[in-house]
Amino acid sequence: RRPAHSTTGHPLLAGGPAQAQEQEAAEALEEALRDVPEGLEQHRRTAEGHARDVLVDASRDAGLLVVGARRRTGRFGLQLGRVAHGVLHRAACPVAVVPETD
Repeated sequence: RRPAHSTTGHPLLAGGPAQAQEQEAAEALEEALRDVPEGLEQHRRTAEGHARDVLVDASRDAGLLVVGARRRTGRFGLQLGRVAHGVLHRAACPVAVVPETD
């Protein structure tokens, strides 16, 4: 499974038009949510900004926020990246962290 959000480079830095970046993010989101079980309420949106900040903002209107985490192991086992860690500490609702599958 992949996270249900997509981040893309800033159009001025990436060299592509903003509309193409938005379309790419929307397509990635649609693909990620393709297998969501029927009857499960979901809200799809794309937003510009740092992933952590966008997700924390979305948590204000959510009952549960689900974020993905890449498997990074360290001295003490699974470690979270900056986005997942920041969301866990700042979200206004419960957060489920789903580790990446091999």
